[in-house]
Amino acid sequence: MTDKKKQVSKMKKDLPQLPLFYKKAIPLNKDTHSELFIEPIDNFLYTKGTNSIYIAAIEFLKAAKEYPIVFAVGGDNNIFPVVLLGIDNNSNLFINKKGEWDANYIPAYVRRYPFILASENNQKFTVCIDETYPGFNTSQKGKPLFNKKGEYEKILSQAVDFLQDYQNHVQLTTLFCNNLQTLGLLESMQANYTKASGENQLLGGFLGINREKLKALAPEKLAELVKSDQMELIYAHLASMENLNKLIRKKK
Repeated sequence: MTDKKKQVSKMKKDLPQLPLFYKKAIPLNKDTHSELFIEPIDNFLYTKGTNSIYIAAIEFLKAAKEYPIVFAVGGDNNIFPVVLLGIDNNSNLFINKKGEWDANYIPAYVRRYPFILASENNQKFTVCIDETYPGFNTSQKGKPLFNKKGEYEKILSQAVDFLQDYQNHVQLTTLFCNNLQTLGLLESMQANYTKASGENQLLGGFLGINREKLKALAPEKLAELVKSDQMELIYAHLASMENLNKLIRKKK
């Protein structure tokens, strides 16, 4: 009996470093962009080329109801959480042909587009936009970003507030992931399944929390996880792994 060909699918490991979806992020300037308008996003086709997206810790409880939540290793060896959106590389199974998102909860990483905060060494943050977003225009279609005084209009003010709140949660998420590393709770994981063609599919390149290592923690360490609400995040991650089978069925 010959072995079936095994295909390997891996998650992207550079989500926090390289902004997915952004083709040309430039600083937003009240002088340069004083006459810029924005039309709302009418589809999510710009996300179809990825099988995983970063999420912040505050999103775990909602995301765990629909997606597998796992952890990935960045280029700087930092750990960060992501939701799995597909089995194959560059494939988001939650996007239909019309570009509609087929889930109740859409990750904040997706919802902040086409705006983003950029910084150097996490010091001063600058509001940027993806200049290639087709909804930006000077034809007065949609809503203006600035008023005649150069002040933020409501839509831009809301976007900036969202970005700042999101960035705060990113920092809290980093602390959570650093603690998981310190406690030694993470281990490599992979998922296998057989495609209709008979080929074996392997999804790897991600980490998960080891239940036995969690149970073996000293009582004071467990108490700290509970008091900091990090235990709730851990349970959400563990429970979300049930969604992996759903994702595989979605592929089939």
